[in-house]
Amino acid sequence: MEGVKPVVPRVGRIYLLLTVVGITGALALACRAGLGAAETGVTLLPTLAPLYLAWAAFRTGRSDAAAGPGLEEVADQLARTVRLQWESEARVRRLDDPYPLPVAWRAAPAELVDSWALIRAAGERTTPGQGPGAPTAGDRDPAGWATDPTALAGADDQISELFLAKVPARRLLVLGAPGAGKTMVLIRLLLLLTDRRVPGADPVPVLFSLASWNPVTHDLLTWMAERLATDYRGLADPAPDPAGTARTATAPATTRARALLEEAFILPLLDGLDELPPTSRALALDTINRAFPPGQGFVLSSRVEEYKQAVTPASGVPVKAARAAGIELLPLTPAAAAAYLRQDAGGENTASAARWDPVTTQLTAVGVDNPVNQVLRSPLALFLARTIYNPRPGEHSAALPDPGELRDRRRLSTPASLEQHLFDAFVPAAYRNRPENPCRWSAQQAEHTLLWLARHLRDTQRGTRDLAWWQLHRAAPPRMYRTVLAAIASFAAVLGAGPAGAATGPGVTVGAGLAAGFLGWRTGTMPRRLPAADFRWSATGFAQGALGAAAFGLVLVLSARADPTLGLLTGLCLGPVVGHALGRGVLALAVRETRSPDLASAAAPATLLRRDRRIFRRLLAEFGFGYGLAVGIVLPALLGTAPTGPVAGPMDSLVVRLVPLVLLVPAFSVSGASAYAAWGHFTLTRHYLALRHGIPRDLMAFLDDAHTARGVLRRAGAVYQFRHADLQDRLAHRTPGRGGRQALRR
Repeated sequence: MEGVKPVVPRVGRIYLLLTVVGITGALALACRAGLGAAETGVTLLPTLAPLYLAWAAFRTGRSDAAAGPGLEEVADQLARTVRLQWESEARVRRLDDPYPLPVAWRAAPAELVDSWALIRAAGERTTPGQGPGAPTAGDRDPAGWATDPTALAGADDQISELFLAKVPARRLLVLGAPGAGKTMVLIRLLLLLTDRRVPGADPVPVLFSLASWNPVTHDLLTWMAERLATDYRGLADPAPDPAGTARTATAPATTRARALLEEAFILPLLDGLDELPPTSRALALDTINRAFPPGQGFVLSSRVEEYKQAVTPASGVPVKAARAAGIELLPLTPAAAAAYLRQDAGGENTASAARWDPVTTQLTAVGVDNPVNQVLRSPLALFLARTIYNPRPGEHSAALPDPGELRDRRRLSTPASLEQHLFDAFVPAAYRNRPENPCRWSAQQAEHTLLWLARHLRDTQRGTRDLAWWQLHRAAPPRMYRTVLAAIASFAAVLGAGPAGAATGPGVTVGAGLAAGFLGWRTGTMPRRLPAADFRWSATGFAQGALGAAAFGLVLVLSARADPTLGLLTGLCLGPVVGHALGRGVLALAVRETRSPDLASAAAPATLLRRDRRIFRRLLAEFGFGYGLAVGIVLPALLGTAPTGPVAGPMDSLVVRLVPLVLLVPAFSVSGASAYAAWGHFTLTRHYLALRHGIPRDLMAFLDDAHTARGVLRRAGAVYQFRHADLQDRLAHRTPGRGGRQALRR
């Protein structure tokens, strides 16, 4: 905005100013206190690096404020990323293998949607070109709209034509029974829309899993912006203004993700209203209606019964998805289900396909109602059945279970018992050790781990569907991190400060132990909502670092100097200078803030972990360098901790410096880096889970295999989820089998 100075250059100027003032003040006090040249030189020499960094921050701030990509370009980059992400996910889920299932739909029950007259009126009131999310004049021809709800019926790839041409306000409600293929239809719609998207004009379809949204505590746009910033690299960065320049101080908190939502560059595909708690669904519907202005489209999916309960509550005002046309997915026809199972088994006239003959005869029997006919007509049931009974390349059908067991009316007498059988048999079948896809874990070991993960999500994570590696620390005792880090840091500090304490008194040793213990305890309590991706200079972090360094210098200098007044002045001056000179790392308390890198690709869980680990190691090196200078060179020179007496010599002076370096620096560096990157907490957690619960030590490899090779998990942005909510619920309520806890620690 014209007339408002950018934030980044101002931070650079403040940083440069404080550096100069700190150095000048240090020189003045050093002269007034009569400090020696060597003492003053050792103190000020390390400030050369931050002086350069201050100038670099100022220069970088000026260049960062230069023109950058506008929201149109950001949206185009995001569209390409979304397309690649869901093409890959569709392959992993085998949605087109052996061919896309022919899912059909009809108009949703009239009592669950607004009247068609209201829906048409909403479309007619939409102004052409009102933001990227609004229909343009060329495709708002009312002649192409459905004349009544019955005209919404269709199947397969017609979903994109339905949404773009037949639905007046481009608001669509997708209802269906459990396992009917609602998410599959949304993925198909997303891919079709990205194919037809006009760069710079059309919104980007993005799939949001509503299971992790709490409408009581988060408004919809804020939650969606957080998910976008987590799932897509770079959307957490500051948003450009309409002219393409950096955001200014008038909107410092606006991110690219939030700006894309506010400017209607995102078409939300909201999946799974039914996965919210029953008490929150009506509130969620009302929040969705209020979040999107007239003319902005969205797609919402839900199970039929759960949606019906939400729109017709026992008490309160009924609420529906405003001005949204509704469709209800239909069960597959018996012939289509039978043909799909045979084709996946190898096709007609093959021995493996012939194994399905007794089942498909019962499935396609006219006028006969049985569990097979009721269950094996949903995409989910077909996916489970083909995984259990159909051979993959390199397998022999004779070694697999016989699908004829599905006709056992003694064990599987009801649809519910047949569904439970499919869920229970699915995990062992997914972990068959196939020649072309060997598995590091046995079916028993994998099942034990998946049972634990499902119970963890239910009990520790309050029933969420999102399995995020940076949140697994909640499965460990809450004080474990604080205790471990505090004990290690305090023990190392006491041992490391021993030589200095022998020369200056016990104050340094006791103070170092207490300060280090507090540092470890404090960093152990810092929550990491998101994994680190990158870090940048922070004005707030600088102020906190300088304050912490002042306190640090005050304690140590007062412990070593006889004159309290001189010690106070020297500590307050030298503390910030030393702390500033050491990269603001003397006390690692809120010194740095992290940020996401540029938008390039969807952030997979393993990618986030590698990035977070890289940041952890970089911080470890930087903190280690800063602590090494402070502990090994600067503070001994300031405090005069060289050994004295008959045993003093070169080796004793070396010990004074090496012992703190060897013990203190690693402990402090790990504590400092753990405060800003989740990798340290995750590493400690996975080792704890391996010892306590028998979970694989290489947990990320297990999760990736469960997603890409087994089909047990699916990926929703930066998190994993179970393939289906019913699968997760079934695993969470099952009792672990015997021997499930055997050696999983690979």
